[in-house]
Amino acid sequence: MSTSQRDHPGETREEPARPPSRLVPAPAPARRKVTVRRVSAWSVLKLSLVFYFCLLLVVMVGLMVLWSLVVRLGLVQALTDLAIEYGAAVSINGGNLARVIFLFGLVNVVLWSGINVFLAFLYNLIADLVGGLRLTLAEDVEAR
Repeated sequence: MSTSQRDHPGETREEPARPPSRLVPAPAPARRKVTVRRVSAWSVLKLSLVFYFCLLLVVMVGLMVLWSLVVRLGLVQALTDLAIEYGAAVSINGGNLARVIFLFGLVNVVLWSGINVFLAFLYNLIADLVGGLRLTLAEDVEAR
């Protein structure tokens, strides 16, 4: 008599089916060779504008933190006091400084986005001559 019949008389319990003992090898990842022949200039422009604007925001936040640290340490006041001691009237306005840096950053966003679009056009011309960039893509087996 099995333990399940002793514990629960009148009930029969079937043992669960065991998986086969053979190990099935995982299928090899599918590899595909592709060639990048064209890059869309519109896509490059959109991606560049978003990327460089986000980079501008990160730099602005970093500079604001640095500026607040400099002000708290009293370096700005010490610099203006030193300039007044030598007879120069200096006034440092953090808001105006931030505006100038932001405008400079916006000019850089437009400039570098334009450079990226130019490089996309240049890539398209070169890809017409040499056939493009060959890539081998492997499909991730675990993602299925």
